[in-house]
Amino acid sequence: MTLFLIGGGPTQAVAPVLDEFVAAARGRGNRIAVAILGSEDEAAGFLDAYADPITSRFPEALIEPVWLIEPDDGPIAWPTAPEDLAGLVVAGGWTPGYLDALTPQRELISTLVRRGIPYLGWSAGAMIVGRHAIVGGWRHQGRQVAPEIVGEGSTELDIRDGLALIGPSIETHADSQFLVGRAMAALKVGPMRSVVLIDEDTALVVDASSGRTAVMGPGRVAWVSGEADEFVVRFEPRH
Repeated sequence: MTLFLIGGGPTQAVAPVLDEFVAAARGRGNRIAVAILGSEDEAAGFLDAYADPITSRFPEALIEPVWLIEPDDGPIAWPTAPEDLAGLVVAGGWTPGYLDALTPQRELISTLVRRGIPYLGWSAGAMIVGRHAIVGGWRHQGRQVAPEIVGEGSTELDIRDGLALIGPSIETHADSQFLVGRAMAALKVGPMRSVVLIDEDTALVVDASSGRTAVMGPGRVAWVSGEADEFVVRFEPRH
């Protein structure tokens, strides 16, 4: 029951994280689902960036793409017998779109994780796993709390119900996009109790059954908690 939550996109810096994900998946079989936002025509060109790091370590892996399409385009086709998957990868991109597309599969994904299927989330794929997800916005009550580039199509802070695989909310690209201010704003107005900020090229590894966590990669992972105008920032030590 392990989640590998990566603070950015595929790079060599996260090689040890991929090694551990593949090791966890290999013991369960060879079918790896890769969920990526868009139709096959729109997103096929991005699939290799997420599939190659797996197949280079696990040549026997069978990559099964899950094209996360718009609701008007019909139902999303999930792999047959999903309970037999060896691993689930959720790619990066437009966070609100990933959450909207995967919310109808929340119970299925939760069941897979509870059964021990490892989950690998890149950027947006990491941001949606909490009970509540910060999916966009760069202002709160007229005040800028993050760079405009992280708005994801929204101006005001946008907090929604997440996939609820873990309790805390997740922010990725924390160092490069200066997101501590947005995390604090979310804690002040949202229902979450803590926000975890993950740097680029860095992963938070979560044992979903025990709640134990570990940090992998060169960057930092910070836990922000608090209420009203008082906040506590704790940096997760490497193990």
